[in-house]
Amino acid sequence: MKRFIRTIILFFIPISLGLCVLEIGMRAVPNSYSFKKNWLDKNISSVHIWSFGSSHGLYGINPQYFSKPAFNSAHVSQPLKYDAFIFNKYIEKADSLEWVILPVSYFTMTSKMELGEEWWRIKNYRIYYDCPYHKYEPKYNFEIIGNPLSFYKQIKRVGRYWIKGSDDNSCDSLGFDRGYSKENRGDNWYMDGPQRAKFHTNDLEKLQPVIRENIACLETIINNCAERNVNVLIVTTPVCSTYYDCVDTAQYSLMIRVCESFVRQYSNVRYLNLFKDSRFVEDDFHDSDHLETEGAAKLTGILDEYISGLSSFSGQ
Repeated sequence: MKRFIRTIILFFIPISLGLCVLEIGMRAVPNSYSFKKNWLDKNISSVHIWSFGSSHGLYGINPQYFSKPAFNSAHVSQPLKYDAFIFNKYIEKADSLEWVILPVSYFTMTSKMELGEEWWRIKNYRIYYDCPYHKYEPKYNFEIIGNPLSFYKQIKRVGRYWIKGSDDNSCDSLGFDRGYSKENRGDNWYMDGPQRAKFHTNDLEKLQPVIRENIACLETIINNCAERNVNVLIVTTPVCSTYYDCVDTAQYSLMIRVCESFVRQYSNVRYLNLFKDSRFVEDDFHDSDHLETEGAAKLTGILDEYISGLSSFSGQ
């Protein structure tokens, strides 16, 4: 029996060591989460305009086009819960902060990453941002378990980095992702609106606890900004007609109602709804609900003009 146990142990030792090496190797590959965390660690005190959000903010707001120093802390599918986490992690050192931009999309109020198909992204906040949520759940704490890539592709990814220097960071130096350009649009990019709108439509009755949680996260950020005399701009980014023609009226109304309620409650908050804004034309989009790089420049220019044109309504 002892010999059998010893054989089993000897068998699993090299496998365990191999998995440990792979886990360490995967974590060493730079990505947008590790990049943004390291950037904020060093530079948050210089930021005047700080934007958050999901992919609509990631691909739609380019800090380069603001007239004051800015940074984009958005990530793909990032819900308000993790906007609030990043905000709270760094706000104490944000000495120059004047504006926080919070993109609120059609799906934002009903989004909870733990309940969706992209739950695996949570491990990026645990591993690379030192996020305290889900501290003891293995699937959120290891690249090997939580990464959607196959085991073979994980090994290839690590090999590409160590051999060729290829990393996973697609953001520029200010956190904007340039991956959504005209050149890499799909053939039917404009016609995916109904499908994407349906995917983003949820059961409001079933998700009431999630909605309340998201409202609380939004209020946490706004209230914290109010205490620090920081302005907040909530923005709903533009989409194509093929998308907005297919949204659920109740869910869309919920989005507007929540955003406008904060404008009424807080003097430091403004809401800019560009969902159906006619200044954006078909060529500004990468797909039915995401801007491409030139469209992002247009949106950021509009936001900058709006911010610059406002009188100092909170003492800035």
